[in-house]
Amino acid sequence: MEITLYPDADAARIRINQGKPHHTNTIDDATYVDVDDQGTPMAIEFLYVSDGVKHRPVPSLTDQENQAVYSLLQESGIEVASVE
Repeated sequence: MEITLYPDADAARIRINQGKPHHTNTIDDATYVDVDDQGTPMAIEFLYVSDGVKHRPVPSLTDQENQAVYSLLQESGIEVASVE
């Protein structure tokens, strides 16, 4: 996994797999998952990251992948809040 921060857009993108995205699934108003034509997640985009990111599982990722995504955000200085 690799993270790219876009400070001017207040966004972050985490690349999960190589390949070309086929479409984008909306998780919430600030979280989007690009998937290929097989439904495999290619990347996750988070918007408004200066406000922090809500930690909610992305359905198309395994528990281990979800944990790695949120750990990578925290390591990049983005606050991750638990969702109850």
